[in-house]
Amino acid sequence: MIRRGRLLPALLALLALSTTGCARQEPATASASAVPQRLISLAPSVTETLFALGLGDRVVGVGDYTFWPAEAEKKPRVGGLIDPNLERIAALHPDLAVLLPSERDIGTKLAALGVATLIVPNESLADIEASFRTIAVRCGVPEAGEKLATQWHAALAPRVPAQGGPKPKVLLVVERPAGRLGDLYVAGPGTYLDELLVRLGGENVFADAPTLYPQASLEEVVARKPDLIFELRSDPPSEAARQALIADWQPLSAVPAVKNGRIRVIAGTFTLIPGPRLPELYRAMAAALAKPIP
Repeated sequence: MIRRGRLLPALLALLALSTTGCARQEPATASASAVPQRLISLAPSVTETLFALGLGDRVVGVGDYTFWPAEAEKKPRVGGLIDPNLERIAALHPDLAVLLPSERDIGTKLAALGVATLIVPNESLADIEASFRTIAVRCGVPEAGEKLATQWHAALAPRVPAQGGPKPKVLLVVERPAGRLGDLYVAGPGTYLDELLVRLGGENVFADAPTLYPQASLEEVVARKPDLIFELRSDPPSEAARQALIADWQPLSAVPAVKNGRIRVIAGTFTLIPGPRLPELYRAMAAALAKPIP
C-alpha cells in the first residue's frame, strides 16, 4: 500500500505535466460508441470525479495515490503515472481508461491492448468543470455531469470583498519538506490554485512566474513580501506539527506574513486534488483570508 505521505510528490509530478498539449478535451479512442461499463483511472482527481458522478460501481481499478472516497480505497490498485501496471490493468478487462494529458503515453499503450481512452485536462477551473460533463457524456450519464458541474460552479462563485483597499498578497506553497524552507515549490499563474485565490480577492505573489509550479528561492519570497502564506498540505498534521510548520518560517522575519503571524496551514486530502472537492479548499482559503491578525 502506498503511504499517504508520498501523495504530494506524485501530485506535483501530475500537476507539472498536466498542461502538455491539453488545450482541449480529447475524444475517446477505439470504440467510443459503446457506453463503458468497466472503468480505470490513475489520477486521484479523475477517480473522485467518477465517484461523484455515481459511476463508482463501474470502476474496476484506481491509481496508487487514491484515498477518497472510502469506496475507492477498496478498488484494485494499478500503479501511477511513473509506474502503471499494464499487466494488471489488462487483467481487469476495462473498456475505458479515463486519463490526464500527462498520461497520454499510458493511453497509447492501453490502446494497443484494446482499451479505449478518454483524456481530460484538469489544470484550470474551466478544464475541471468541463471534465465533469465530458466524462459523464462518455459514460452515458449526461444529467449527472450537468448537475455536478452546475453545483460545483455555484460553490466556486467569486467572493471578492465589497470593501476597497489593496488586495492581500499571498504565497501559495504546494510543497516543501517539514523542518526547513529548502525545496520550496509554489503555485504560479494559470493554475486552479491561482484562480481560486483571485476569486477570493487575493493576489498571488508569483502571478508572474514563467511556469505553473516554480521552485522559489527564499530571496524571492523575501523580495515579494507576501501578506499571507498558505501552506497547502495533503496530509493533515497534528497541532504540534502544524505549529512546527509555522515556526519554520521564523528566520524570514522581514516578510510581512511572518512578522504579523499570518501563516495559514490548510491541510486535508482535498487540498491538492483538482476535482469535485475543490469547494472544500475554496471555503478553507476564504476562512484563512478572513482570519484576523493575532
